[in-house]
Amino acid sequence: MTGATRVALVIGQLHAGGSERQVAELAPRLRGGRCEPFVYCLSQVVEPFGPQLQAAGIPLRVISRRRSFEPRRALALARLLREDRIDVVHSLSPNMNLYALLAIRIAGRRPLAASNRALDSTCGAVEAQVNRLVFRRCEKVVVNSRAGSEFTSRFYRVPSDRIEVIPNGIDMRRFGSPLHPAGARARAGLPGDVPLTGFVGRLSREKGVDLFLQVAREVISRLPEAHFLVVGDGPLLDDAKKGAREIGIGSRVIFTGFREDVPDLLGAIDLLLLTSSQEGLPNAVLEAMAASRPVVATDVGGCRELILEGVTGFLSGAGAPLALAERVVQVLSMPDRGLSLGAAGRRRAESEFGTEVMARRFEDLFCRLHRNGSGRAAS
Repeated sequence: MTGATRVALVIGQLHAGGSERQVAELAPRLRGGRCEPFVYCLSQVVEPFGPQLQAAGIPLRVISRRRSFEPRRALALARLLREDRIDVVHSLSPNMNLYALLAIRIAGRRPLAASNRALDSTCGAVEAQVNRLVFRRCEKVVVNSRAGSEFTSRFYRVPSDRIEVIPNGIDMRRFGSPLHPAGARARAGLPGDVPLTGFVGRLSREKGVDLFLQVAREVISRLPEAHFLVVGDGPLLDDAKKGAREIGIGSRVIFTGFREDVPDLLGAIDLLLLTSSQEGLPNAVLEAMAASRPVVATDVGGCRELILEGVTGFLSGAGAPLALAERVVQVLSMPDRGLSLGAAGRRRAESEFGTEVMARRFEDLFCRLHRNGSGRAAS
């Protein structure tokens, strides 16, 4: 093998999501080293990360999307893989795995690293069968947590030696020096010295927005001065606003919609509350740790691989609003409102979950796959 390994990073869109941010963090850190990254977006949705990738000098190829499944997108991807002389293909979301597999079969065999970031056993039978088909025929399945590895092995029957665990990375430079909440709130125009709990993420079913509001109501019943901040957009935004009003806490919950100043907003809260029913390795938790904020979270997916119980935050069973509220009140009642827990979280994020660590792990994987040649996986 001579020269840099040319790597295709295949994603469905480049909107503000967890996998999309990982592409935006990973590609620039691969460039200039042993790998030469190319990003292939299989829809016209390229904001906000597409322009950022292009500004960093990453080639971005956009394939338009017209309907849910389109063989022509696999054909277009195959043509681009040939034109760009790609050596290794990595699909970064389950709905892109099949397109990537079809494309390499059309373009000529190349090693494929598929991915499974969701721990969802309730997916439909067709989706499960498609994933099993892809996972039998790719060289590696990349997961971002030990929980993801165990799930993929059990649910999709993937041999453990075919699974590669690479945790998400967080760019600590985005969060700078930790701010005291009062200073960050002044910058962000948020309420002053009141207990402020935050939610950051896409407002969708699996993120448990309704559970977040139930917890908020219970916390307010114990700490009447408590306020809540919901940062993010999504299909349930209007429903969440209506739900907050209906249970009588509309004046205590601030909905910001999509924001690009998430580091400032995280610096303004006292703690992050994650109420998801399923997760891989949640970026929201990593970002809160980077911002020196404690986390109270449902014990799902890889959350326990990030949160050290009683050291950086607390875990509770999914769907348990009273238990979650108890933990939130516990943190908010601390003399420093959990800043000591947050400081421990930041130290952990710096040492174990940096973007450079993530990039080197991916670089090693891609070069290994390239070195092994066509790498025929067992069927």
